[in-house]
Amino acid sequence: MILTLSRHPVRAAWLVLAAMLAAATAAALLIGPGAPAAQAAPPAAMPTGPMVIEIHKYEQPDTLGQPASGLEITDPALLPQTPPVAGAMFSATRVPGIDLTTNAGQRAAGALTAAEAAQRIADAGALPEASDSTDGAGNATLQLAGSGLYYVQETVTPGGFIAAAPFVVALPLTNPDTRDSWLTTVHVYPKNERVGIRLGVTDQYAVSLGDIVRWRATADVPVQPSNSYVIHNKIDPRLQQVGGTGGFTVALSCACAPLVSGTDYLVTLDAVSGEYVIEFTAAGRARLASAAAAYPGVTVLVDYDTVVLAEGALQNEAVLVVDGSVAADDVAETRWGPLEIIVHERGNPSHKIAGARFQVYLTEADARAGTNPITVDGVHEWTSDAQGLILIEGLRFSGFVNGLDIELGDPLYRTYYVMMTHIPEGYTGVKAPIGMSVNSTTEAQVAVVELWRSAAPGPLSVTGGQMAGAGMLLALVLGVGGFALLAARRRRGDEAREDT
Repeated sequence: MILTLSRHPVRAAWLVLAAMLAAATAAALLIGPGAPAAQAAPPAAMPTGPMVIEIHKYEQPDTLGQPASGLEITDPALLPQTPPVAGAMFSATRVPGIDLTTNAGQRAAGALTAAEAAQRIADAGALPEASDSTDGAGNATLQLAGSGLYYVQETVTPGGFIAAAPFVVALPLTNPDTRDSWLTTVHVYPKNERVGIRLGVTDQYAVSLGDIVRWRATADVPVQPSNSYVIHNKIDPRLQQVGGTGGFTVALSCACAPLVSGTDYLVTLDAVSGEYVIEFTAAGRARLASAAAAYPGVTVLVDYDTVVLAEGALQNEAVLVVDGSVAADDVAETRWGPLEIIVHERGNPSHKIAGARFQVYLTEADARAGTNPITVDGVHEWTSDAQGLILIEGLRFSGFVNGLDIELGDPLYRTYYVMMTHIPEGYTGVKAPIGMSVNSTTEAQVAVVELWRSAAPGPLSVTGGQMAGAGMLLALVLGVGGFALLAARRRRGDEAREDT
């Protein structure tokens, strides 16, 4: 009689059960796509009662261990020296049309691949007879009613892993130690290869709406070859990807020949989801397998640029799909928000002042010299309205850069310097740089500027040479980094502003 366990054609993300090279009285246990050699059954009658498949799930080691035999491995030194994998669900489905009690059924089982077994199950609409999830020790038990050829599939894979390939188990199995008895409980040791993807963002050079933010997805390459390798790039609608499908650079992290678009991978835009999809071709997957063998730890690097269209917490996502299942995903974001200025008469806060003009700078030196003002959405100077208000929207966060929170004093912490450039007619004041921070997408830090009535008629345009003396007053003052920082916070749209 012939008992077989079939093997996936290209993957071995788990410790494979090798063919038992038994004598004429042995049955075979195989994992693989090819048909196993026929071998005779032991003289004892084949049991037909309950059968069990015991699954022991581990992370894929760097190198494959000794082949398993169907017996439980009790020597700790022979077990995989990698952590167990919890939360993986397996099911076992009897393959229709295979009767292992007949010679014809044994021959059919010996020639059947896992893919062909899956097709038989689909055509017959057969349902799983048992399923179980691995526990904290990586163990699961599939209780089966009787003998037969069973298709075992990993139906749920924990995040960060690649699913083990489906395999076929013939039950019962010849005891490899005695050769004259049957195993009604078979132990298998499928492995999950751990893979991940990291999404990084570089926005330290971006200042205002319309600027470029750069992104990089770094995806692990499986040690074992895969049937599909796809990276999905989900881009926030408030960001505009630059260059369309041609705007992606895909490379390997090793000293390898460059990957070729159209040959090694294809970039497409999914019209429904709006995702940019990078799918490796068969030639590209062969390149990945070669690189993984020659350069352990090699990764795929995907770079692209986006233009910032609106403020907020703008989040992109990268998703790695291997062999049709999501193996890992990651998100990164860039954050943008507002600043606010309110101008009113000194001693009379209800009297707001229109017509005061301001610019914003990245350094105090530029603010004092009046050089290199920043531009936001085409505007580089702002004027207070009838409510004395200026709202400057779309500035990159001060304390969040390149995807990380940072503190004041960090070299990458960004302070925005607000400088008054014109005082309206009938008022006077002397300007000085006001250091401000952008650290919220919903609340603006507010600079409250007080002017007083001028003794002399006519407007006063304040220039860089008019900084000496006490002039413009800040209603709320904080000492930050050696400069005065007005500190009122207000929720935009949620609080009524005082009107004259």
